[in-house]
This record gives sequence, structure tokens and C-alpha cells, in this order.
Amino acid sequence: MKAKLSRLIKTKETKETNHPEVTPDEIEQQKWMEKGGEILTFEGEWCVRLRKAYPLNDIYHDYAFIEAKEAMSSTHPFFTVDLSPEQVLFMDTETTGLRGSGTSIFLIGFARFQQDHLEMTQYVLPHPAFETAFYYHFLNDIGDDVRFVTYNGKSFDWPQIKTRHTFVKTRVKQLPSVGHVDLLHAARRLLKPKLDSVSLKAVEAYFGHERTDDLPGFLAPMHYFQYVKERNPDILVPVLEHHHADCLSLVSLYKRLSHLVDEEANDFGEERAHWLHDLGQQDHALKEYNQLKNPSKKAKMRQAMLLKRAGRMEEAISILEKLQTIDAYVELAKYTEHKTKEIERAIQYTERAIELSERKQTVLKQTASREQAELAHRLARLERKRL
Repeated sequence: MKAKLSRLIKTKETKETNHPEVTPDEIEQQKWMEKGGEILTFEGEWCVRLRKAYPLNDIYHDYAFIEAKEAMSSTHPFFTVDLSPEQVLFMDTETTGLRGSGTSIFLIGFARFQQDHLEMTQYVLPHPAFETAFYYHFLNDIGDDVRFVTYNGKSFDWPQIKTRHTFVKTRVKQLPSVGHVDLLHAARRLLKPKLDSVSLKAVEAYFGHERTDDLPGFLAPMHYFQYVKERNPDILVPVLEHHHADCLSLVSLYKRLSHLVDEEANDFGEERAHWLHDLGQQDHALKEYNQLKNPSKKAKMRQAMLLKRAGRMEEAISILEKLQTIDAYVELAKYTEHKTKEIERAIQYTERAIELSERKQTVLKQTASREQAELAHRLARLERKRL
């Protein structure tokens, strides 16, 4: 009996030696490593980092990555970055929802230029409880002073990161000093007149690169919840591929949109001129307006006002008189009243403005009434001056 028990004990010890117990975390981590992932740990938590390098001469959406890197030297105020390319992150996130304190980020990624390649990095949150490790490694990797190139990231991605950071800020480093080049604003400025939608996919399609077999973004949270439940990284692969493509698209789109504000991109001359005007780049805007072949009335009015500010009144008056709009007549009335002291001409310009205002059809009756009241007040004041 004693010998039998001894044999059983030895058999059990052998089994335990040959087949040590493997935890679910270790099984999951092994699956990630088989996909090329790195397991990053911090204070008992872990996350996954995936990296891929692209040579700078690789072509993506018709442009080589090196061309996007060179575009960072653009003198256009919107596209200018004040840091080295290594500190500029083409960043995107995937979240469990759109808004609210309960929304978590489960995937952060960015493309970043290194000296001789473009590096794509993705951070995966394997479990909602592991946000500390997730943000610890992401923030440590990006540095203390960065510039983000995003698509709606200034109002969504970065605020979401800041919100989630509040839950782990006592254990991880502070958020870096950041700046933003949000390409959504550039797309709205340049492409809104030509497109019904300026979503990233719509803009890609406009440039001839419509995605096929791509996971719709709204399905990403469902894939993540299923992944957390089953602990199988294969479930997240479509999300990772979609997100990877989004980040690379930001690199390509940065080059494309910055190219549209170059002087050679004549098809976008008016949009470019309006943008420079709103950015306060008056000299550059005036140069663009002067080069337009078929300017709209809005463009002509802005050109005239810039000429007025530059003291080139004869040129401004010539444009305003040809415009024959309410705003143009009001400007002419102001000039003849206050500068040349020609009250009769000022009255004539004001009467023409009133006539146009009365004929104008608009659903905004309150606005029309206010406009007519202001013109009537101007006319009454001029008539008193005439007396």
C-alpha cells in the first residue's frame, strides 16, 4: 500500500512538472506575440504594442511617404509644424462609443517619421481594467512635446484621451504639451463646396482611393467587446487593419491637402484665398484673389476690402462699383460720405442698396428688416447732412 501511494505521488509530481498550469493571460499574450505584438507590463497590468516600419519611398495613395515628410516644411500657416518630424504623430483612436464618461479608448495608434522610415505603432487595451499600463506606455513613448495630425482629433480623440487620463493620472506621467493639425478643418475649407460629406472615407474616395472590404467604424466596439469576452486577438484583426489604414491615410492626406494650398493648385484658388483671408494672411490672400479667373461675388468683395485696407482705394472702388451688391453700395456710401465728402453720391449709393434690399427674397425676415432699417437710418442721416 505504501509503495502504491509513493508511485501515485511521483506520478502526480511528474504531471505537474511536465504540464505546469498556464494562466488565461499567458495564453492570450502568447497569441498576441504570434501576431508580432509586444507585451508591455506595468504594476500588474499589461497592454500590447504592435509596430511596423515602411521605407520612405513606399507609395501610399499615389504619394511616397518621403513626400509627406517634406511637406512638413510648408509655409502655409495651417500646415506648418514647429517641431522635428519625429515629434509629429499622425494619430487616431478607436473607442467603445462616441461620447460620455463611460466611453473608453481601446486602441491608440500613430504613424511617426524616423530618420529613414515611417513607423506605425498601435497600442491595444486587452481589458478595460488595464488602462494604467495602456496609458503609461503610450505617454512614455510619445514624449513630452508633440504635434498631432488627426482627422477630427482636436475635438474628439485628444479630449477623449484627456478624459480617460484623469482616471490614471496619479500613476502615470502628465499629458504632454501638444499642438494640432486637424485635417478635418482643411478638408472642410477646401472640399466642402465639392462634396456632400467630408468624412475621411468620403475624402479618400474623392481622391480616387475608396476602400473595399474595410470594417465600418461603427462595428469596432462590437468586435472589441467580443474580443474581451473570448480573449482571442483574431477578433480584433479587422479593427486593427481599419485603424492602421486610417493612420496611414492621415500621412497621405496631409500631403494631398497641403498640395492643394500650393500656388500651382489653381482649381482651389478661391477656397485657398478665403482660407488665407480668415487666417489673417492679408497679403497672401490678396495675391490669391488677384489671380482668380472667375471669382465669385464673395471673393470680389473680400478682394475690394483688402485693397481698401492696403490704401489702394481706386482699385477697390472699381471692383465695388462693378459688384452692384448691397454690401458694395454701403461701402461706397461710407467712402463718399466720410472721405470724399460727396453727400449726393453717398445718397445715391444708399438708395441703390435699399432698392436691392427690398427686392431681395429671403426667409430670414428679421434679418431683412434689420438690414432695411439700418439702410433707412443711413439715408435719413445723409439727407440731414444735405440740408
